[in-house]
Amino acid sequence: MLQKILKLKFIILLCILIGSFFIIDNLVITNEVSGQETSYTYLPVIQNNYDGSLGTPIFGVQMYGSTSSPSVNHPSLLDSKTSWIRVPITWESVEPTEANPPIYQWDSVNNKFAASRSDMGQFNLIGTFHGEFPNWAKEIYTSPPGVVISPDKRDDFAEFVAAVVERYDGDGVADAPGSPVILHWEIFNEPDEALVNPKWGNYGAEYAHLLSLVYPAVKAANPEAQILFGGIAYDWFDDQGGKFNREFLSDVLAAGGGAYFDVMNYHSYPAFSENWTTNGGSGLLEKGQAIRATLASYGYAKPLVITEAGWHDNSPVEAPSSPEVQARYVVQLLTQSYAAKLDTMIWWLLYDVGGNYPYNTGLVTSQGSEKISFTTYQEVVNELSTAHFVRKLPTSETHHANMEVYEFHDKTKNLTIYVAWLNPVNTSSLVSLRLPGTTALVKESIPNQVGGNFATYSVQDGSDGFIDGQFIISVGGRPLYIEVQQ
Repeated sequence: MLQKILKLKFIILLCILIGSFFIIDNLVITNEVSGQETSYTYLPVIQNNYDGSLGTPIFGVQMYGSTSSPSVNHPSLLDSKTSWIRVPITWESVEPTEANPPIYQWDSVNNKFAASRSDMGQFNLIGTFHGEFPNWAKEIYTSPPGVVISPDKRDDFAEFVAAVVERYDGDGVADAPGSPVILHWEIFNEPDEALVNPKWGNYGAEYAHLLSLVYPAVKAANPEAQILFGGIAYDWFDDQGGKFNREFLSDVLAAGGGAYFDVMNYHSYPAFSENWTTNGGSGLLEKGQAIRATLASYGYAKPLVITEAGWHDNSPVEAPSSPEVQARYVVQLLTQSYAAKLDTMIWWLLYDVGGNYPYNTGLVTSQGSEKISFTTYQEVVNELSTAHFVRKLPTSETHHANMEVYEFHDKTKNLTIYVAWLNPVNTSSLVSLRLPGTTALVKESIPNQVGGNFATYSVQDGSDGFIDGQFIISVGGRPLYIEVQQ
């Protein structure tokens, strides 16, 4: 049975990984439309009640290829209310030929990072240096397997990264068109991969050495730039018959790599939740806690982000789902990201991959039509972007091991907001939850249709026949927002 489960998870994860690799330079070709680029001016939203302690909201999406307005997905990007976009570039596409001085081909980078410009929305971008290297800089190891940058070419990579960072520091020197600013730079995608498409997973010390070259070069180009550890899969480990090295992060830290990145970064997919939790939940929060513990064991307390998390809305035989289940995961994963104290959470991805890729994880179809999950995403932003996370309620208060309840406080609206659901995500069960208050507004987290309304109803103390300063609601697999006026 375990072998069958591992085989199923291999198929799911392999499709996700191959899909993310394949679509970097192919998917967006079908998402471009011809015509002249239109210029827009985007004005900031001014709120009547402003909470300056909140910082940038954590909500983000993955995109590939162009992020400018000719893309069929650009209107949905603007409507999504997201704050962050993760976009990859590759060294091999920018510097395919070795030369001294280096010759960089910037056109593809300009298109991919366009959304950082003021006339394209001025989003916060995470620029990912994806792990595809030019042939002249690549080295293939066979025992153990790995595809890395040749030791004598790592200074060239650091020089390339610094050139990109300089181009997007907005200082007026060697800037990209419009002098956009990008401050967050990720060094590879899932570098802990050790098999199938081997990367740095078996070579943590060499990844640490590479970081030691990149980090000072980046800080010299822009002292405000932040280096993100490459988002680790940290699941389906090689000691489980999988492809990711469980010890990669520890290997990097043991080799001194902790001094050469600013932000720790991981990926979280519910298919592998039992590695981290036994309550039927997604495992996102518990996985983050495990990673923080590993960092702490080496003396580090780094900010934490997720640059990939998500779920699909279609039903392949090996992993059936539905639009409802995907929308539920949108609420769950984003809410848990607050509890995990993440600075950013990237939903993978804004739009479906399409073609032969089996999992429709997008909030928008490959043809540009918004889904139920898209409207759900918008509402999570509405509910939580102006709120402070307070706590996850313990089982002693929920009285159900499989119930998750998260408490927020919104100073701008003078509300206490609870987000509550019952695990697993597809359960049809309902259980009672008792919370403090005399009255509350309960809101469904998923709309009646795309762009539609969210059903609401009121509850009061005394509905159970007792006036005791508490109200009771029924909680199931579909998350609820519970708003209590202060």
